[in-house]
Order: sequence, then C-alpha cells, then structure tokens
Amino acid sequence: MLARFDVPASVDTLLIHSRAQVGLADYCRLCGVPFDTVLRESGLDGESAQASLGGHISLRAHASALEAASRLADDDTFGLGWTRALGPGPEDTVSLALRHAPDFRAALQMSARFMRIVVDVTEIRAEFDGPDATLCFAFSPELVCRDQLNDRVTSKIFSRMMRIGGASVRPLEIHLARPRPMNVSRHDLFYGAPVRFAAERNALRFRVEEGGGSNPLRDDDLFAALCELNRRRLDDRRRAEDFASLVSDVIAERIADPGLTIAEVARDLGMSVRVLQRRLAERERTFHNLHDGVRRRMAADYLAHTDLAVSEIAFRLGFSAVGNFSRAARRWFGRPPSECRQSRVAVV
Repeated sequence: MLARFDVPASVDTLLIHSRAQVGLADYCRLCGVPFDTVLRESGLDGESAQASLGGHISLRAHASALEAASRLADDDTFGLGWTRALGPGPEDTVSLALRHAPDFRAALQMSARFMRIVVDVTEIRAEFDGPDATLCFAFSPELVCRDQLNDRVTSKIFSRMMRIGGASVRPLEIHLARPRPMNVSRHDLFYGAPVRFAAERNALRFRVEEGGGSNPLRDDDLFAALCELNRRRLDDRRRAEDFASLVSDVIAERIADPGLTIAEVARDLGMSVRVLQRRLAERERTFHNLHDGVRRRMAADYLAHTDLAVSEIAFRLGFSAVGNFSRAARRWFGRPPSECRQSRVAVV
C-alpha cells in the first residue's frame, strides 16, 4: 500500500468538477478495488464537496485517486476502462451545452472556450484546417501522476463529441500525454483511430465531411442560454482564480532547474520582478514559499505513486544534492524520504 502525505488543502489551487467522482465507486466495485482505500490514499476520504452543478474538488486528489485505483486493479488503462464500462458520467453545464450545439464545429469551439469551468487545464484550444478539426489540452506539470487522468478526461470528451455529427464525423488520430500501456488494444477499440502515446499534450483530431457535422439534438435557444450561463460561470472562475496558481504552474514547468530564480519566472510571465513580488505580497505569498510548496506537493506524489529512486526524485525537483532533498523531506513530512515510502500511515 502506498502512503500519502500531509499537503494542506489551501495550496491545492487546481480543481475539477465534483461530478468527476460520480461513478468511480461503482467502477471500483466492478474491478474488485476497495474504494475506501482509494479515498484514503488520495485524501478524498474527508471530502465533503457535493456533486452539484457548481461544486469542485481538488484535481490533484482526483488524479491520485485514479492512480491508486489503477494500481490496486493492476490495470494501467483504468481511466479509459471506466469510460468504456460506465460512460462519461453525469452532465455538467458545459457538456449540456455541447449536447445541444448546432454542429460539430460549434461544439468543439464551445468546449475549448468553457472547459476550464469543469477542470483546470494549463492550455486548451480548438483548431480547424479545412475538413479537419482538433481539440488540444494539457494539465499542469505540477500533477506528477496524471496518466489515468489523461485517459479518463480525453475519453470522456471523445465520447461526448462523437454523439454529434453522426456518420459525417470520424476520428483521425488521438494523441495522449501518457506512456504507452502494456496492452494498447483497449485504446484502439475505443477510439477507432491511430493512438499516439507519450505526446506533449492530449489531442483529438477529427475529419468532418463537407456539409456534415450537424447535430440531431440541436436546440439553438437552449444552446444560447447554456453558453450565456457558462460565460458567467467562467467569469466567476477567473475572478476567483489565485494569481499564485499561475506562478506555481510556471515554477512547476521549470522545477528541475536547481538555479531557478524569481527573475526567470517573472520573465516567463511577461512582467518585472517588482510587479511579481508586489502581486504575490498582495496575496500574502512569496516566491520562496510557492517554490517550496510546489516541490513539496510534487515530492509527495513522487514518493507515494512512483518507484523512482530518491536520487532521481531529488534531481527532478531541482535539488543539487540528495542530502538537501532529505532535509527538505524531514521538514515537510517529519521523516526522510526512505521512511516516507516505508510508512503505511496516511497523514491528514
């Protein structure tokens, strides 16, 4: 059994719609996986968020739950299997709008515009090149263990998109930001198109026949109303977003650099060091604290969900020596990295 470590909820700025958890318990039972163990290892055993249209939970915890379930089921395609067995799950306001979009192109554009309401992604875009249409997205590099998350979210989007356009839309190619699984047959059968693994980002590419892609469930009035609702919800999410989470994403992208400085992060964000420091100070944060927090969260996931050597983890987190990482682990978790892995007690 893998241990997890105390990571305060206040620093979990990455979120996913609470409805993302609906059906996980059922699929765990189908796979013979103890769901209470999944919840305990991911830190969701004390989660009180309701699966409402507006509720959100920690994306990091949800990703950890999928990884724990995958390990317990001894199935490295658990996230895809969940979608294959039980479907994409309950609707949210974005998928409801998608269901009633005028056509495939409008549905893809709407998904790219509003997906951040449902799940935090670092990038998402819809691209069109003649009859070809592509949706690309990626998660924060701070999410160390996200193979099953990539499978689950991508397969959910694919399932919902393929309801639109009928025979006039066919998948051309799928890119997945996860390693190649032991058995690729599940992916091949599910997508019915070539699947490329170990991609930089997830991508779904479709071919839409000329004049095709119309949605049989088209409802212009309902689609317009749902888009307006989603626009307001997106504005609310943007106002609520913490600037610190944006800085943390940049830090996570460059976390392996032992000499990372605030000047380099400020340059990536297109601002001066003074402006960055001021904006962080307004939120009672500092660059040092954010950098330390990103390292801590990533270290917890590396130790809990991977078999990487402690020296490799130290290298990936930008420590110049293993001893420095060991001292940081003692400060974060109250014990050295080796004991963190030996421990079977979840620290809440």
